[in-house]
Amino acid sequence: MKATLAFTTSRAEPRLDWVLRALEWQCRSDDNDLELIVVDALGRDPEDIGLVPCSAITRVVATRPKPSPWQGPQRVTDRDWWAVANARNTAIALASRDYIAFLDDRCWPGPRWLDTLRHGERTRASVIAGAYEKSEGDRLVRDHRIGIYPRGRIGCGGGWLYGCTLALPLEWLLEVNGLEEGCDGLSGEDYVLGLMLQNRGRRIDYVPDLFVRQERSAAHAHHFPRREKGQGPPHSKTHVALARFGSRSRTEFTPDLRALRVHLAAGGAFPDVDPKGDYRDWFDGQPIREMAPG
Repeated sequence: MKATLAFTTSRAEPRLDWVLRALEWQCRSDDNDLELIVVDALGRDPEDIGLVPCSAITRVVATRPKPSPWQGPQRVTDRDWWAVANARNTAIALASRDYIAFLDDRCWPGPRWLDTLRHGERTRASVIAGAYEKSEGDRLVRDHRIGIYPRGRIGCGGGWLYGCTLALPLEWLLEVNGLEEGCDGLSGEDYVLGLMLQNRGRRIDYVPDLFVRQERSAAHAHHFPRREKGQGPPHSKTHVALARFGSRSRTEFTPDLRALRVHLAAGGAFPDVDPKGDYRDWFDGQPIREMAPG
């Protein structure tokens, strides 16, 4: 099996070692050839956030998210904001394998995670929407979909593509041009991606065996703000984004990832953010440099 594993983080203690130890335990054959791309908003060396030996990993790439007006050294905002679409698109731009899986930080993959990935990479029948549990101190948040469809659901629809893990052919992501960066500063990028893939005719399956447990106590919570706007449904920014982006079959605000991949493969660098650029919220035209958490 050849695939890219994209691990994105912005937490102080990402626990990459949890992922790698779980995968090492699941390696029951020598056909695993995984490229690990670590996209770390804090720009640390992988060894400092839990890179441990894992026989399934044959190549490691570490990077900050590509320059964004919302987050990172070139931001135009006065603080780092939520920018998961940009982070995952960074991994898409760098991936050298034609199948890719995404994993959130502080996650422990379930015992059949690697076998499920292997089956998906071999068959390429659908986008795999994984399942999750999240422990928040003494509180356990369970994926309610498991209670409804404990054996999964074939053709669940794009709105079910959310959670801590998913997997699909890289080409399908390039067809829709990755995740919608219009969701940065807001969130919702995962199910918007699912709807775009659905609009392209790609089937989405809910597969509980692609399962992770995430530990995210208050000490390890995200502190990057997300800002809702508007007067509530159906006029809130979240609902307008769902209607606007979820009806498309290609992203609107994400740069051309195919062209970016060619540029990077030729030795180029990620484009810089224009420090004098007029970056505005598509929802109401407000300059994002003036935005404050709501």
